[in-house]
Order: sequence, then C-alpha cells, then structure tokens
Amino acid sequence: MGGRNGHYGYHEYRGRGGGRGRTVLLFIIALLVVLLLAGVLFMVFIGPYLEYSPTGLKINWPWAQEEPPAPSPPPIASDLLEVVSDPPPDLIVESTEPTPSPKPEYTPIGVVTVTAAQLRNGTAAQTAAAAGGGAVVVEMKDIKGRLAWQSQVELAATLGTNAADNLTAQAVQTLSQTTDLYLVARVQCFRDPILAQRWVGTLMTKGGNLWHDAQGVGWTSPASQQTVDYLSALCLELADMGFDEILLDSAGYPNFGEVNVLAVGDNRPEDLTVPVSAFLSRLSEELEERGVRLSVYTDETLATGSAVLSGLTAQVLAQYADRVWLSSQASAQQYTALLTAEGWENLSTRLVVKNADVGSWYQ
Repeated sequence: MGGRNGHYGYHEYRGRGGGRGRTVLLFIIALLVVLLLAGVLFMVFIGPYLEYSPTGLKINWPWAQEEPPAPSPPPIASDLLEVVSDPPPDLIVESTEPTPSPKPEYTPIGVVTVTAAQLRNGTAAQTAAAAGGGAVVVEMKDIKGRLAWQSQVELAATLGTNAADNLTAQAVQTLSQTTDLYLVARVQCFRDPILAQRWVGTLMTKGGNLWHDAQGVGWTSPASQQTVDYLSALCLELADMGFDEILLDSAGYPNFGEVNVLAVGDNRPEDLTVPVSAFLSRLSEELEERGVRLSVYTDETLATGSAVLSGLTAQVLAQYADRVWLSSQASAQQYTALLTAEGWENLSTRLVVKNADVGSWYQ
C-alpha cells in the first residue's frame, strides 16, 4: 500500500507556473513604485516653471528662455573736437550778487494834530493845509483807554472801550483812498486805567495797592502777554484802516510820578528794557508786513549813564522805531547824539520835533 502515493492514495500537486507568476507580480509593483517616485520628483523639479493660464497649463522650460541681449560694447575713445562759438546774446547769463533790499526812504514830514471830530466832519485835510503840513495825527486810543472806533478785538468789547459808532474809521478810510495826506494814528499804550482796574498786567505799589501816576491814571505792564496781544491787535486794525504810521505814546513803563514806590515783580522786572524791547520788536515786524511805519513818542530826558525809567533806551529806540517823536521837554540835541551813536541815519527826517523850523515837525 506504500509506494509513491500518499498515505491515503493521493500525491501532492505543485502548479506548473506558481513561482513564476509571483515574480511577475512583484516586478509590476516595483515598477509602479518607481514610476510614482519619478512622477513626484518630476513635479518638484518643474514646479517653478509651471504657469497656469486661462488656456491651460503651460511649462516654461529653462532651456527655452530667451537669452538677454549682449551689452553694447563701450564706445571707442577718440580725440575730443573743441567747438568754439559765441552764444546768442539772449542766452548770455551774467553772474551777479543778489541785490540787497533797499532801506526805507524817509522824507521830512510836517504833521498837524487834528481831532476825531475834524476827521468826521471832513475838515482835517483843510486844517493840515492851512498850517502848511502834509500829514495829520489823530489820537485813536486815549489815556482813559477809550477807542475812537469800533474794534473787532474781543477784549475791547469786554472792556467796553469801543466808540459809539464807526464814523471816524470811515473818515480815515476815505482820506486814505482819496487824498495824498499822510495819516498818523496816536495810541496810548500802557497808560490805561481800564486795563489796570481790571487787573490786566496792573502795576502795583510795594504795599500791594494799584499804582497811579501824577495825574491819577493807572498803568498796565509791557510784560503782560494779554496787554501786548490787545495793543498789537488794535494797532493792526489801525494799519488796515488806512493809517501810514502808528505813533506809540506811553510805550514803556511810567517815568513820572512816584515811581520809587512801584513794586518789582513779574509785571515790572529789574531790567525794564527786556519786555519793552519784546513788545516793540513784535509790533515793528507786524506793521512792516503791512508797509506801515512804527514811531515812538517820548518826553524822557536821555543821557549816557542816566537811569531810563521807561525802558526806552536810545538803543531800543534806534533798533525798533522808524521815527522818534520828542516832546518839548526832551532835548533834540541829546537824542540826535545818542541815536547817531546807535547807528541811526537821516535824523533830520526821522526825529520829529515839536514846532521845529526845519526837518520833521509836528504841532
């Protein structure tokens, strides 16, 4: 029962191609893996060169890019040919130094004092002509702090200093537009009892009381910013009104009365010239922009080495004033010498003396 058959009469069968078929299957799988890896590497390589457009996918192969044109060879140097010709006359540009601005010219003025009433009734021009003058001066802000016109400055309305009407301002505008009359506005600056009583830069005594001058008038301070702003705004209104010159009276600290009892402090510092200079410097620049002259009236006696109670030294006047008007108490000879020493020129036209026979005068 033994022999070549199995235990139960069956023998083991091995297919004819079993091992060979398995080898082929493994080969196919390996080939697919290789193709897959090759595809991945290919996509990574060509990724930067792919371009998606409305017409489809486009591959910009690097070897297909156009080469940039070769740079042009540098020009061959050759001998320079000098060409000499005369430029047309209209193309010749001369090199010149900048021309400095000319200094303002001053001519002697004869000024006649008129009132606001004479301006309003139309007799100001005739009054000046009858006295032989070509200019008039009118007080537009008096020692009581009152104005001869209706100012648009807010503080003027608050203080109640405006005129009842604006007829004086209208008369000034008419004269400015219809005549050659030289118009001067006189302005009381820091001698202002209204500002002093409202505690705007008020000058005080050492005992803490409001200070008054010999005529019982209170003063405000050139060091008060509110006061300076107020005066500056008023003067600019007068310039726009048609005045050719603004004459400042009481343009510094008081120099008469019991000035020895005045307190030293913020409103009246040790060096009085500092706030006075600052005020005049500001106003002179503002008026210069409008073509209007700035003048200062003084009755203080100046001498080298003497005390200047107002702060209006010869140096300050020479630096900021276009003209200086002297009272009958002031010495024209002294002011001539002092202002000349400070570099002032044309004194005969810039120093205005009361009732003078020559040069600039007023009456």
